[in-house]
Amino acid sequence: MYTLRFGSNSRLRFSTLLVALSLLPKARAWDCTPTTSPDVDPEIAHLQQLTNVHPNDPVLLYNLAADYAAKCDTAATLRLLRRVAQAKGGLDPGEYRGFAYLKDTLEFKAIVGDIRRANQPRIQSRPAFVIKEPDLFPEGMAYARYSGRVYAGSVQRKIVWTDASGALHDLNKPGEDSLAYVAGLHVDEERKQLWAVSSKFGETADLSGAVQGLFKYDLMAGKRIATFVAPSKSSGYLNDVAAVPSSGQGYVTNTLEGSVYCTKAGSQELELFLAPGTVSGANGIAVSDDEKTLFVAGDFGIYRVDLRTKSSVPLQKTSDVVDASIDGLYFYRQSLVGIQNAIHPGRVVRFYLDSSLTRITRSEILETYNPAFENPTTGSLDGDSFLFMANTQLHKWQPGKPLPRAKDLHDIQILRISLAH
Repeated sequence: MYTLRFGSNSRLRFSTLLVALSLLPKARAWDCTPTTSPDVDPEIAHLQQLTNVHPNDPVLLYNLAADYAAKCDTAATLRLLRRVAQAKGGLDPGEYRGFAYLKDTLEFKAIVGDIRRANQPRIQSRPAFVIKEPDLFPEGMAYARYSGRVYAGSVQRKIVWTDASGALHDLNKPGEDSLAYVAGLHVDEERKQLWAVSSKFGETADLSGAVQGLFKYDLMAGKRIATFVAPSKSSGYLNDVAAVPSSGQGYVTNTLEGSVYCTKAGSQELELFLAPGTVSGANGIAVSDDEKTLFVAGDFGIYRVDLRTKSSVPLQKTSDVVDASIDGLYFYRQSLVGIQNAIHPGRVVRFYLDSSLTRITRSEILETYNPAFENPTTGSLDGDSFLFMANTQLHKWQPGKPLPRAKDLHDIQILRISLAH
C-alpha cells in the first residue's frame, strides 16, 4: 500500500514465519513491559504523518496501535483500535500477542466483539487432506497435480508428503543436505521438481551446519538435485518461492531485507533480483500466467514487478481493498488468491485484477473465522480450487526451544475451496 521502509519492529510484526509466534499470548494478559527498541518512536512519528493524510486507513491505524502497545500506552492503543473497528477492512486484533496485555479489559473485548459482529464467519471449504504429524509445524505447502501428493515443510528441518491414502512419508531426513527450517514450497509440474526454501531466522543451536538457500528436489527420484545458496552478504531470512513454468527459474523472497533473489543458470548462488527495501516485508510471491509479471506481497500491500525490467509498483486499488499482510500468494485467472494473517487471525482473500494486471478492481473474502483455523499460512492451486493448511499451530513453537508435546497438538488439516465462480 505504501512504498516505505519501516523499522525492524514492523518488519518482524508482519513477517509470517515470525508472525505465527506473535499470536495467542503465552504471558498473562495483564503483563506489559515497554519496548526499548529505538525504532518505535520514529516509526510512530512516520505513521502518524501518514494517518494525517489517510485518517481512516485501517492498516496504518493497526500498525500505529501495535507500536503504542509496544510502549504499553493503553489509552492510545485502545483509541486507535476503536478507529480500526470503525474503519473498513474487518481487521481483527484479537489474537495478536502485542495486544495481549489488553485482552481482559472491557474496552478491548468490546472492540473485538464489534469487529466480529460486523464481519461474520464465512466457511465454504471442505476437507481435502490430513497430515498425521501433529508436531510438524509446517509453514509452506505445495501440491503436485500429476501425482496427487501434497507436500509440507517443517521447522524440524524436513519435508513430508501425503496423498488420498492418508499415509505419511518423509521426503528427506531432518536436516539432511544441511536443510534449515523449511519455509515456502513450490512444485514445478513440468519438470516434476519441488522447490523448498531453507530458511535461517535466529542463530540457534539446532541450525548448526544448516544452509540458507533454495533447495531443488527431483520428485521422481525423491532426492535433492541442486542447492542455490543465499549470498554471504545477504541478511534476514528467505521466506517464499515461485518459479517460471517455461524456464524453471526460481524466485525467493527475503522478508527482513524486503528483497527478492533468483536462481541463475550455471551458478549455485542466488542472485539479487529486487534490491533490499523494494517491498517491505516481502513474503508471498506468484508469477502471472503470461510469465511477464511477478507479484510480491509485502507488509502494506502487493507489488507488481516486471520480470524483464525489474520495475516494481504497488497494485492500484480502491480504499476498501486491504491487500496488506498477505502470506501465501497465488495467481489464478486474472486474480490473486492469498492468505491474510497478522492483521487478522487468518482469512483467505481473492483479489480480482483488471486486464493490465495493474489494479485490484475488487476483493472477496473466501474463508474467515473457520473454527479449524490456527495460524493458516500458505496453500497451493489445484486446477480450479485452492488447497491450504488450516492449522499450522506455529504459535506453539519457538526457535531453539523444545517442541510442545504431541498430545497438546492436532493433525494438520488441509482444506479445499472452489475458485470456479
